[in-house]
Amino acid sequence: MWEFFEKLDEMVYVSDVDTHELIYMNEHLRNSLGYQNHEEYVGKMCYEVLQGAASPCEFCTNSQLKEGEFVTWTHKNPVLNKRVLLKDSMIHKNGRNYRIELAINADSEAACQSTYYYARSETILNECIQQIFSTTNAEESISRMLAYIGKTFASDRSYIFEITGNGIATNTHEWCEEGVEPQKDLLQNIPVSAIDWWFSLFDKDKVTVISDLEDIRNEYPESYALLKPQGIHCLAVGPIKEEGKTIGFIGVDNPDKQMMPMIESFMKVIGYFTVTLLRQRDLLERMNNLSYHDQLTGAYNRHAMNEQYGKLPMDSVGVIYCDISGLKEVNDNQGHEAGDRLICHCCGLICQGDKDCKVYRAGGDEFVAVYADCGKEEFQNKVSQLRQKIKEDQCHMAVGYAWSDQKPLELEKLIAQADQVMYQDKRKYYRINRHRPGVERRHVDVQHFPEENAEQTPFQRFLNNSGGDMESLFQSISQNNNSSYFYLGDMQKDLYYISDNMRQDFGFESNLVPGFLQRWSQRISTPEVCDLFWQDISGMMREKRTVHDMSYWVQDAKGNNQWIRCYGILKWNKDKTEPLFFSGRITHQDTDFVVDPITGLPREQMSFQQMKELKKNGEKTIVIGFSLNGLAAINSTRGREYGDRLLKRVADALMEKLSWKMSFYRLEGARCMAIVNPVCVEEGQESLVQQIRDTVRASYDGMDISVQNPCSCGVIQYPSEDMAEEDLVENLVSLIRVAKQESKKSFVDYSARSIQKIKEMSNLALALSQDVDNNMENFRIVVQPMVSGGDGRAIGGEVLLRWSFEGKDVSPGIFIPLLEENRLIQRVGRWVFEQAVSTCVRLHTYDPAFYLTFNVSLHQLSDSALLPFMKETLEKYNLKGSSLVAELTESALDEHPEQLNNFTQECEKMGLFIALDDFGSGYSSLRMLLQYPSSIIKLDQSLVQETTESEAKMNFIRSIVFACHQFGKTVCMEGVEQAEQNEIILNTGCDMIQGYYYFRPMELRDLYRLVSQM
Repeated sequence: MWEFFEKLDEMVYVSDVDTHELIYMNEHLRNSLGYQNHEEYVGKMCYEVLQGAASPCEFCTNSQLKEGEFVTWTHKNPVLNKRVLLKDSMIHKNGRNYRIELAINADSEAACQSTYYYARSETILNECIQQIFSTTNAEESISRMLAYIGKTFASDRSYIFEITGNGIATNTHEWCEEGVEPQKDLLQNIPVSAIDWWFSLFDKDKVTVISDLEDIRNEYPESYALLKPQGIHCLAVGPIKEEGKTIGFIGVDNPDKQMMPMIESFMKVIGYFTVTLLRQRDLLERMNNLSYHDQLTGAYNRHAMNEQYGKLPMDSVGVIYCDISGLKEVNDNQGHEAGDRLICHCCGLICQGDKDCKVYRAGGDEFVAVYADCGKEEFQNKVSQLRQKIKEDQCHMAVGYAWSDQKPLELEKLIAQADQVMYQDKRKYYRINRHRPGVERRHVDVQHFPEENAEQTPFQRFLNNSGGDMESLFQSISQNNNSSYFYLGDMQKDLYYISDNMRQDFGFESNLVPGFLQRWSQRISTPEVCDLFWQDISGMMREKRTVHDMSYWVQDAKGNNQWIRCYGILKWNKDKTEPLFFSGRITHQDTDFVVDPITGLPREQMSFQQMKELKKNGEKTIVIGFSLNGLAAINSTRGREYGDRLLKRVADALMEKLSWKMSFYRLEGARCMAIVNPVCVEEGQESLVQQIRDTVRASYDGMDISVQNPCSCGVIQYPSEDMAEEDLVENLVSLIRVAKQESKKSFVDYSARSIQKIKEMSNLALALSQDVDNNMENFRIVVQPMVSGGDGRAIGGEVLLRWSFEGKDVSPGIFIPLLEENRLIQRVGRWVFEQAVSTCVRLHTYDPAFYLTFNVSLHQLSDSALLPFMKETLEKYNLKGSSLVAELTESALDEHPEQLNNFTQECEKMGLFIALDDFGSGYSSLRMLLQYPSSIIKLDQSLVQETTESEAKMNFIRSIVFACHQFGKTVCMEGVEQAEQNEIILNTGCDMIQGYYYFRPMELRDLYRLVSQM
């Protein structure tokens, strides 16, 4: 255990209280005394080695030592010839009492020579350590420590920051004096670069002391801009180190300046105790996380939910019960990684970033959200918001809810009520989508069997009164049936009766099959699906369910794989303690599963059959994959019904014009594929792809949908020796993603280059999603300043998003579409807004009139959480909305006028200004001046190019500027890059100019320095 002290910068030794024998000295003390290893001193007397004495010291404190308490004193050591501050305590180990002493050099500062200083320093350190060890709860110890430090040094605030591996500092703990505004929530994820000069001091084991904040105004503008808004005029911060590496810092704001020398020496010591507390806290958090959190989603688990029953102090409670639709299909067709992503995505939808919501994962595909002390109307709004999000999302969840304020509040009963409502919603969904391929029906058509003593059903009465014969009935529905198999089972005897065709097709010896479930599971094609089968059966037993419904591949007696759906109903006894009877049917899915209900196109499973047939006949062809671009935005802005109409229109047009040349199939999402008739291959890839592109373009135009590149295509030759049909489809989907990034090409073929690109895109998409989930790691903002057209001074700037991957910046043209495709753009958009607000607050320390603009996309306009978040963020940072400008692109204005009008009206209430970006790039620019309440018009950079072409075009620009001024708009010209352009633009009357001629996008550090020098 002594190794804990080995690398401390202070001197530490341990001796036996009874014998005075030295047990341990840390590296610092050994080096100071000239010992090379432990063997040279272990067993020697402490008074001989440390004091140069022949007998125990008269001033020895052994008699005063108590376990868990410290004796603090000062002493001039004759061997070291130094005055040291000593901390002595006793530790009991293995039946022995040991003295442990920590020595701190007290002669490091001239100001620390007085007797009062030593006494006061000893008292402060001793009392602070007592606060640390006064409780076994690490969080409580940290709180008590910070409160003691803050009060003792008469500070406004004391705090701890911790450093993550990617150079980000986060304020994790704070104490504030009464009346002082807390800062912790405003100081999350601060780049270490803003205070990197502190770390240069920390590396030298020094404390950073700022006696007057104005002293760093010009030398360290980024630090000044960070500290000034907090009301700081002086501070002291010391390092928290672990194994010689700075992992954080502890500090005080605005302490008593007369105590600054004492604070400085104190901070050198207290960091060592702090790191121990932080590690204890982390250990407890990890243990708690494992016990109470679902490791996949981070939500609370069923154990946590059971613990919460009856333990939530609340006056009212609302419960939302959610069940993910289609999870089994995703797991079956795309793999469990895709299923896990779906689960995490749905969990994120439920959470909605709501701090008042506790989300529990109640089962594999089920979540429970609990809202404590939530009013009925507010709770209903939460439910409505969630349903709207689900409606706009590509994934579906059934939703049930219950709310109560009637005491006693029984959470378990409310969850059961919400569960029932959820099943009604699920039934409705499946009723509407009953022909939709892959839609799970588990849990849905729940049949309630009559109990032994219950009144007979009409069917039972009919059989009893008509001489009906169950065997005849069974034979009548199973005989000569090529699409369905039937089974009946006694669950208590584990004995089943199966239909003749099932016995024949799957190689059973008899219609009576003992242990049927076990024997049937042996015919399931893959171990993974077999595991899922048993999980579902076990779930039925555990959850007392009555319905089993799964689709999977099984192998028949001839070794052929068949895609089947197994549906069964389980009858229980009256109190549901024993399963009694299990019956059901197994159906081939060749006719029920493979047609997409929206487009009428067959699903991808049917393409495998065609490709295998071509391969069997020795024929060669090409397979074209293509996406219908912009569909997600269309669904968000115009509704899913409109998007479905587009899908149907495209499919109908493709079938009408090209079905004799190609066979079309619907893939996942907005993607399709075409298998070219071998006789048409000679037309060439370019021609065939172009025919698809032209047909898709015509369909978009026919519905007045403006998308620059409506169709992205990938091409693969078939057959390929190393590529199975399933792999081909997977690679085709990846090729489509690559084609979206290379939009200038009409298609991307499967080549070594595209394979590498696929890997890169997959890595990018995965890393991008992980970084968003990991608190926006590797994201940052930069700002491109805008200057006054009058004097060229920077008066504002446009916030731009940047993301780095493997240490290099990725083009926004690549990662922004990935964010949109993976439905992450709304979360990122909210983060960018908060960055704009916090940056603006800090810039105001130099120039209170400096403003920032931020871009708002179509995807963000459909984000119901955006406007409340903006209002909350402005209040959080205490920033007036007039310091910010929301930029809307002209091309987005007509897409969804209701959402746009609502957004602009709410922005106006918050005081934000609206800028119309890329003005002049569309056909309806002048109408926009009147229709929308924009304050700033940003002229598209394409107009800059035209000003240098002729006097007439320059006069045209002047007329646009004049018209904008007449409507009371301020005008900014974008894209000015050359001196000639700048001179011409200055003569057009533009109020502001933005472009590389003045400034490229700047890192925040450079922006702060620029503003500080104006």
